[in-house]
Amino acid sequence: MIDTKPAALVRRKRRSGNETKRDTDNISVEVAVDAQESSTPVKRSIAKKVGFFLLNCWLIVHLTGIVTAPATVGPSSQTARNVWEVVGPYLQLLYLNHGFHFFAPQPGSSNLVSWAVTTKSGETVSGRFPNFDIKPRLLYHRHFMLSEFLGNNSPEMQAVIVKGFARNLCREYDGVQVSLSTVRHELSTMERVRAGGKLTDGDLYEEQPLGTFTWEELQ
Repeated sequence: MIDTKPAALVRRKRRSGNETKRDTDNISVEVAVDAQESSTPVKRSIAKKVGFFLLNCWLIVHLTGIVTAPATVGPSSQTARNVWEVVGPYLQLLYLNHGFHFFAPQPGSSNLVSWAVTTKSGETVSGRFPNFDIKPRLLYHRHFMLSEFLGNNSPEMQAVIVKGFARNLCREYDGVQVSLSTVRHELSTMERVRAGGKLTDGDLYEEQPLGTFTWEELQ
């Protein structure tokens, strides 16, 4: 009779050794995973702090630029002009260089454009922009900016803008001739309003002819 106990004992020892090796490998893997997971929050925390810091720096630059744009409209301080040298390129890149000066303390007059188009049928169509019949409000504001762009430009540039207006009006109304004039609307004084005057009094408007053009001249 052959004794199989030594062979069985050897197999058990082999299985025990393999299990011990697998346990050791599993422990090594778990230790590596734990180490990786413990380092990940640290990396995320650093990235979060850096991102938060950069975001705050951008907000400071952005808000400084928003305030600086109107502050540099004359009369302005040397400090405001120095800050503009830094934030000016950023504002111009994003079209945020609005120098409205918050419409204070002395708002200026406004500019309007009056026009009259003679159509091919001999009819005369006239109008003025901006006007409150232009809807929606965004389109009204677009016309407002066009008239202000004309009124606040140099005489040389005004001649180019006027021809552009005339050309588009002739196209819009199938015209053969168009006349344009600029209307400057001065603000009423406080004393005048208290005395019963209105913001729309006729003597507050000053009209200046810009020219008459034929469609052939505008080609």
